[in-house]
Amino acid sequence: MQRAQKQEFVKAFNTILKDAEFLLVADYRGLNVSEISSLRSQIKKKSNANFKVAKNTLAKIAIKDTNFQILEKLFVGPVSVAYSDDPISTSKVAVEFAKENENFKILGGAMGDKELSVEDIKKLASLPSMEEIRAKILGLLVSTQTNLVCALTGNQSNILRVINNKFRN
Repeated sequence: MQRAQKQEFVKAFNTILKDAEFLLVADYRGLNVSEISSLRSQIKKKSNANFKVAKNTLAKIAIKDTNFQILEKLFVGPVSVAYSDDPISTSKVAVEFAKENENFKILGGAMGDKELSVEDIKKLASLPSMEEIRAKILGLLVSTQTNLVCALTGNQSNILRVINNKFRN
């Protein structure tokens, strides 16, 4: 990469990171190209996040003046980053991939300006996704309405039966 290309990369990556809510840093040493490509596509498809392998010197410069500057110490050796606005989905994909591939090791991350340990990221991965939460809320709303309609309908039927029985006698 030439100097102008490096400067352009740093500027573009810095702009992207300023808008991102979550950044995950992982060691990818030992993964082959197809495994990295697989991880990249899983992260993109399942969590709408992005995955990059970048030179540490360029990444350290790019995270300056962002919330993720606290992660500078993690950029040692061959590291990759995943960044997104959805920390839960991105964490789920990364943790699942790390379980399947022992060469992929999550080093840490940050959400907003808060640094996250590997354990914090695993806890995030265990939370339900926004889609799951929305589905549960919708299910609760629908079941409550259904129960209310059944209760009202049942009571009206019972009242009508009582009135019918009264007038027949």
